[in-house]
Amino acid sequence: MADLEDSVEDALLFALDDLREENFKRFKHKLGFLEWEGKAHIPQGKLEGANTTDTVQLLLEAYGKEGAREVAIHVLQETNLRDSASKLQKWKYNDCKKNYKRHLRDTFRPIPELGSNWGSPVGRPQRYTALQLIRNPHPSETRHELTVAEKKHRKMEPPPDGGSPKCGMENLFDSAAEERSSRTVVLFGPAGVGKTTAVRKLMLDWASGRCWQEKFEYAFFLSCRALSRDRAQTLSLVDLMLSSCPPGTLLPEGILMNTGGLLFILDGFEELGGWNLQGDMQSASDPHAKQTPARLVAGLLRKTLLPPCHLLVTTRPVVVGSLQLSLKSARFVEVLGFPPAQRKEYFHRFFEKKKEATQAFELVGKNETLFGMCLLPIVCWIVCSIVGGRFEAEPLRDIPEMATSTDVHLGLLLEVLVCPSGPSDLKELCGLAKEGVRRQSMVYDEEQLKAHGLGPCSVCRRLLHRDVDRPSLSQFIHLGFQEFFAALFYLLESDGEAVASPNDWEEVFGNQKGYRRHSGMLVRFLFGLSNPKRQSILQRAWGCRTLPRTRLCQEFLSWVEQKAKCRAFQRGEQLLELCHCLYEMQDSQFARVVMGHVCNLDLQGHLSTKLDLAALSFCLSASDSLHSLRLSDYALGLPGIRQLSPGLLKSSEIQLNCCELTAATCRELVSIVVDNPNLTHLDLSENPLDDTGIIHLCERVMESPGKLQSLRLNGCNLTAASCEALAQILASNQHLTKLDLGENPLGDEGIEKLSEGLKHPQSRLQSLTLHHCGLTAAACQDLATVLEASKSLQDLGLGDNSLGDEGVRLLCAALKKSHCKFRSLSLTMGALNQNTKRKLKAVVALHPHMNLISYYPPGFPAFPCAEE
Repeated sequence: MADLEDSVEDALLFALDDLREENFKRFKHKLGFLEWEGKAHIPQGKLEGANTTDTVQLLLEAYGKEGAREVAIHVLQETNLRDSASKLQKWKYNDCKKNYKRHLRDTFRPIPELGSNWGSPVGRPQRYTALQLIRNPHPSETRHELTVAEKKHRKMEPPPDGGSPKCGMENLFDSAAEERSSRTVVLFGPAGVGKTTAVRKLMLDWASGRCWQEKFEYAFFLSCRALSRDRAQTLSLVDLMLSSCPPGTLLPEGILMNTGGLLFILDGFEELGGWNLQGDMQSASDPHAKQTPARLVAGLLRKTLLPPCHLLVTTRPVVVGSLQLSLKSARFVEVLGFPPAQRKEYFHRFFEKKKEATQAFELVGKNETLFGMCLLPIVCWIVCSIVGGRFEAEPLRDIPEMATSTDVHLGLLLEVLVCPSGPSDLKELCGLAKEGVRRQSMVYDEEQLKAHGLGPCSVCRRLLHRDVDRPSLSQFIHLGFQEFFAALFYLLESDGEAVASPNDWEEVFGNQKGYRRHSGMLVRFLFGLSNPKRQSILQRAWGCRTLPRTRLCQEFLSWVEQKAKCRAFQRGEQLLELCHCLYEMQDSQFARVVMGHVCNLDLQGHLSTKLDLAALSFCLSASDSLHSLRLSDYALGLPGIRQLSPGLLKSSEIQLNCCELTAATCRELVSIVVDNPNLTHLDLSENPLDDTGIIHLCERVMESPGKLQSLRLNGCNLTAASCEALAQILASNQHLTKLDLGENPLGDEGIEKLSEGLKHPQSRLQSLTLHHCGLTAAACQDLATVLEASKSLQDLGLGDNSLGDEGVRLLCAALKKSHCKFRSLSLTMGALNQNTKRKLKAVVALHPHMNLISYYPPGFPAFPCAEE
């Protein structure tokens, strides 16, 4: 049988050449009497002596290519030559698929370009760089995509054991070991992360025979943006499938017989934000019935329409929650963008010369903020387009090394909107951007552009590109640019009057619910663009006149006060965003007023960049009333501690867990402990401080008149060598009431030294934690003397130690003699015998307020019934 590249003529020749002589005569006889769609039949005289070549030629002349094939199939079926008819039908099916794939290759291969080659296409395989994807079974909805994306570039290393597994575009539908198979996959990530480019590349790869050839017979690309614009029309799913085919093409017969072999890609689900797909709307079930686009989409999502088919949906995180409600048995895959290696690869794919690629990549790598933003392919694209061919002019040279988000976006935009006197319709562009942010859409049609005064020749149109599926639509090339100009709209002044109305300001800052509709970047840009230095740059480059700073500060302060009343500043992400806003503004006096509304800075797990640290340091220095600062999981090290020192001298509670603090940093920590008269709680857990660091810290603490009440040194690599210094602290500091030394290999020797301080008459320690310290029954002998002598100790944690029955009985005997009101004893009780447990219960009976706690390591499942 013919292969996929055969012509209609070749297919007909193959089919007729396979016929025996008598069957070929029957075929010609039947053909001579056939009436087909009103066309005259082929005269018998011409057919009588015709060979296969002649017959094929007569068919083509009489009916054309498509008609000749249909006629031949019909006649073969009528003469009961079904095997030959089936072969020709299969060729017809393959020919349709071949033409369809050729159409897809022409459609999905080019990528529009920026910069000097504005609008000119480049081959997708030439430019495409693979994205990093991870399976994420519990996606969370977020409206602050750009601020979240800034953090992603630091978390793109291979996940640890038990972390979310990575996957590739080619195996999206393959099951991971812990997952069930799913025919619906949701690909989600922020705007500009490359979702649409990735699925268009998938379409190209399928059409080129590079992936999923066995899995999918047909793949269809459905743009939600196009569906949203045509929401009033009625059409069938078959009509939608045909819209992906070349004009005039018919879908092959039988395509809906094996719907499990069909893939539908629904790109840009967030564009359907105004559709109520979760209401009482009946979803479609018949692929031939005319429906509204909303019902068709609902049918695909709910699997009432072609249930066995495969569905790939792309969306932004802003609508993940609403999408989940519409889906049945879906798998979620998060698009993280480019890890550092892929960013470098992209630059080398963009530039033809290796030297230029290396230069450009090194330029970006010097700036943490810009390099972090380059996890988004769209930012790599913008930067490469700006830099391309202009190395001697040193583009982006004015972006500071420690650049803020406003600095970076302003630097990029100054390069994109290069013009002698500034864009004449900048105010119109800002109004357009503000309207898009309000509508939560980046997309505009020509009427909207004209209504905002943006003509076809506008310089500002450089910031917009046409949609590849709907050329009549345009969108900002990057969501950050839209947010930037929307923010600038609120700051502009024209003829001495504010461009933004009071209603505009009320929409952004007037109430908490309204604020949630906008990206956090809009507010950050508002603060950043109010900085006098940046206002001066805007005045020189674009002729912008902005509102007086006093008016802006009033608006900002009103917003802060309202957020404080809503207790928004109790959440880490909101606190860090506030720090960034104040750091963008760089007004110490204003920052001091704002920080007066913040008592606690709990940023555990939220710091991830040097810019985060700089923003925190700025706000700490401006704060006069901070009660507590909590940080964790950030590599502060010695430079970070020095940077934060001015602020750390003011807080009464400081937590620096897992911040890579070493013995060398203890010298800086000493000044904080000694010189901060307000410090009462210090938590340095999970830092490799070692004995030398703690001994130095203890020596200086003993010399200070401080009021330190709580000290946590859990998991700090301490041994018995540091216990003598700690004992001296216990004996001399009458304020210290809580000490946590868990997860340190102190051993019995360490407890022997520590006991001397615990038994000292001046010791006021009430709580001592010694979980997992390598203790045995010998340590209990020393602890027993402490329990008998101490008048203050009330809580003792000894879990995950090999105390044995002997050691626990020693503690029980001491507790019977103790006259203090003991509150809690924490032990690992699983290995204790019944006699020891009875003794423990007897102790509890003597101390009515005492709580006996069965200890389990963190994360270990507890089964209390097993301890009875």
